[in-house]
Amino acid sequence: MANTVNESRAAEREESSTGGLRQRIGGLPVVSQVVDRVGQHDDNLMGYALIAPWFLWASVFLIFPFLFALYLSFHEWAIISPTKPFVGIEHYVSLFTGDLFWQLLKNTLYFFLVNVPTQIVLALGVAVLLDRIIRGRALYMAGYFVPYVTSGVVVAVVFKWLYAPDGYLNQVLGVVGTEINFLGSQTWAMPAIAMMVSWKFIGYYAIIFLANLQSLPENIYESASLDGASEWQQFRYITLPLLNPSILVVVILSTITAFQIFTEPFIMTSGGPNGATKTFVLEIYRNAFSYLEMGYASAMGVILAAMIFVISYVERNYVDQEVSV
Repeated sequence: MANTVNESRAAEREESSTGGLRQRIGGLPVVSQVVDRVGQHDDNLMGYALIAPWFLWASVFLIFPFLFALYLSFHEWAIISPTKPFVGIEHYVSLFTGDLFWQLLKNTLYFFLVNVPTQIVLALGVAVLLDRIIRGRALYMAGYFVPYVTSGVVVAVVFKWLYAPDGYLNQVLGVVGTEINFLGSQTWAMPAIAMMVSWKFIGYYAIIFLANLQSLPENIYESASLDGASEWQQFRYITLPLLNPSILVVVILSTITAFQIFTEPFIMTSGGPNGATKTFVLEIYRNAFSYLEMGYASAMGVILAAMIFVISYVERNYVDQEVSV
């Protein structure tokens, strides 16, 4: 028994002396720098390991396709042809000097100006109403979100029937003695498609706004109420500034959607009437797979990507503001 006690005491003294020696060695400036560098190296390796899957996905589906499109934009390629002759900036010159590019830009900007503000205002209104609902909120959220998860082709086919001369909307308008050829009119075709796209995405953007609304601190509104601020003043001077992060996300996402619209005009109007609903992605598809002009289509794609990047950058600098709570 005494031997066991002595052995345990000796082990404790040895461990204490070893721990003290380690602390003294670790306290040396040189050793401490080495330990810090090793720790930082481990953190870097962990960071690289975590972003590696995303970087692999982005390399395969984003970076490589863009670089390949950029390469093809300076070459002539008919997809089925094994050769890709170099043509320089011929495709870009043809785009900027032709009428097609400016028509596409006009149509896209028109769609952008109609669609983006409509989506933001309606989605924010829906989010504010959902934020005030206590019972059955999840059910309403699901109802507004259903159009977003519904296939774009299905939605386009349904609205094509609704917009038809003998469709439901014109039957309702017929009660007041009028009729609108929504998809056959150069005036109404693009606004009709824009309204349909807004209806489809409102639920998705409303969920983004709602998540931000529910994260806002209640004490700010209580203080504002005590100071005599009305509900509109609270919304204007408190809620809107604090919603800047979600507003920025919605603005950029809706901008990308507006510039990349394809399914709706392809299904509903095929770019008509008289080119009123032609879009960049629709013409990229036609040039690449119908006319087999992959180089020309790639040049259009590169220009479209550049425009989206520039507009998103401007929006970020204009909308994004840091608000302190």
